Amino acid sequence: MKILIISHVSTHPVTAGNKKMILQYADLLRGLGHEVYFLHICLLSYKKGIRDKQLEEIRQTANYWKEYYIPYYEKSLHKIYTLWINRYRKYFFNGYFKCDDIYPQGLHQFVNKLDKSMHFDACIVNYYMYSKLLEYIHIPRKALFTHDCFSFKDLVVGSKADHTTTPDEEAKAMQRAPFIFAMQDEEAAFFQRLSPRSKVLVNYSNYDYHEQPIIGNHNLLFLSGPNIYNINGLKWFVSDIYPQIIKCLPDVKLIIGGGICEEIRSLYKKNNYIELYGAVEDLDLFFRQGDVAINPTFQGTGLKIKTFESLSFDKATIVHPHSAIGIFKKETSPLFISDNAQDWVKALQYIWSRKDILQQIKSKNQLYISEMNEFVKTQYLDFLSD
Repeated sequence: MKILIISHVSTHPVTAGNKKMILQYADLLRGLGHEVYFLHICLLSYKKGIRDKQLEEIRQTANYWKEYYIPYYEKSLHKIYTLWINRYRKYFFNGYFKCDDIYPQGLHQFVNKLDKSMHFDACIVNYYMYSKLLEYIHIPRKALFTHDCFSFKDLVVGSKADHTTTPDEEAKAMQRAPFIFAMQDEEAAFFQRLSPRSKVLVNYSNYDYHEQPIIGNHNLLFLSGPNIYNINGLKWFVSDIYPQIIKCLPDVKLIIGGGICEEIRSLYKKNNYIELYGAVEDLDLFFRQGDVAINPTFQGTGLKIKTFESLSFDKATIVHPHSAIGIFKKETSPLFISDNAQDWVKALQYIWSRKDILQQIKSKNQLYISEMNEFVKTQYLDFLSD
């Protein structure tokens, strides 16, 4: 089949979970033998610094996809309208958006013209804000990839959130989609209620498993982007959990990698129990710094990619309960889940007590990732089957 992915989010550089997610399911579809194209809705800011960064993202994304890359540039009038509607919603509607507020007029005409020459068999539209496409394009098999739940998102995360909307507006988007890809169990159930006639599938994401040796030290690994929810989660861990761990295991060290380092450097640069690794070019090399990974994030919606990523890199993984919401087979997952400091200490003492225990955890990780990958594959086979 010839499949078209449509997204305003670039895929490169891979610095955020939504970018990684698109790449992962594109790779899965290619692995199933399909021809996958990427239509990039290119949004460019009037601010030079931001615009330069966006142009670099476009360049890197085009370089990755090569002849399978199709750019669609936002028109100037729409750019002006978007600036206006963003301010209007912010000041008069408390930041709540209507379903089609930022939909670029002319996009569906562009896609239909493209389809006439390329004859796509299936299309996956990313994010509810672009769901209007599904009403007008003529590609026979269509899905909405949600990435997140935006209904009352500001109330869920406890702060302002981009493109927060109401259930009736999100339902309008969902009901346009014959197929909906949700990121996790709880969101899938919610979207099914919003759109009873749609077929809701669960993506979770798919991961290669990277077997690693037992390192044998007392390092904790946290890999994260600069998202405010990740920063808040780290602050919670360092203030509420980490002191108890240090008290019981004084040779412990927390190694933090990724874009978050630049945001927290001033907070932790003098902490002897914390090492800022910085940008991570080689994930395998980063995860070889220790045997245990953590995900202390307690806010946000969507899928907790850091949780699965840690498991896929062969690590014993301890998470805040929020970072296990809606995951694949939660009750039988190999995760250690708690928001209590003593539970974290006990988990670490257990994990580090004997090498054979770590080996057992690694075996469970591998089985879990394999089962999840097979499940995700069935979801895409379901979408593409007759």
